[in-house]
Amino acid sequence: MADKLEEAFSNTTRLLFGKPLSPIAKYEKWLAQRVPSGRRVKSCLGTGQAYLPDYGYFRKMPHAKVASLEDIAKASQPLIKGPDSISLAGMRQAIAAGAYFVPTYSQGNNIGVEDSFGYIDCLNVKHAFDPFTSKNCAYALSIMDAEGSFGLHRCKSPKFSIHLYNCWNVQRCFEMDSANSCADSMFCHNVENLQNCLFCFNVKSKRYAIGNAEVGKEKYEEFRKQLLARMLAGLEAKGAVPFDIYSVLGKG
Repeated sequence: MADKLEEAFSNTTRLLFGKPLSPIAKYEKWLAQRVPSGRRVKSCLGTGQAYLPDYGYFRKMPHAKVASLEDIAKASQPLIKGPDSISLAGMRQAIAAGAYFVPTYSQGNNIGVEDSFGYIDCLNVKHAFDPFTSKNCAYALSIMDAEGSFGLHRCKSPKFSIHLYNCWNVQRCFEMDSANSCADSMFCHNVENLQNCLFCFNVKSKRYAIGNAEVGKEKYEEFRKQLLARMLAGLEAKGAVPFDIYSVLGKG
């Protein structure tokens, strides 16, 4: 799986920035900056490990009561013997002593899925919570039909993109929030049907636009080339772009 994810990340960065980047481990912190993380914890009933997301009720699970999927048989043993004779106090004590959490859920056919929860029909997915029917993706929360994308938060059908939030049917895009049916665009919010756009907000059906104004292909590509050069310098030197869709309007 590692090779497939490396290949996917290299291909996606080539499409977005004009240059393939690797290894993915260099960019892990940046890719995962706005999605829930997780950790592997040792199973309390054996030698295996369980992946515990840092999200929702999983945060409240005591590590001393977390069991791995390999230990599911041990974790599902009867909690109470002779229920007719046990008191309420005794029942509480029995449950406290014998109840365990197994934070693992999946359905369908899954291949090469690691450090993830709640996955269905996925291929080569890592560090994800609720990924469905997706392939070659990592660092994601609640995605469906995704491919070759990274750093996703509640997205449907994202393709070859990085850092998408609440997006639908978006491809070859970077730093997009609340976008629908967009392609080859960056740093846009609350937009629909954009192609080749930068820094657009609250608009629809734009082509070769910068800041909501259509400037034509030549001026657009000249500006985009300068922007990509700046971003690539940060990515290659520090493994990150120093600004995103949520900070681009801030000072400095």
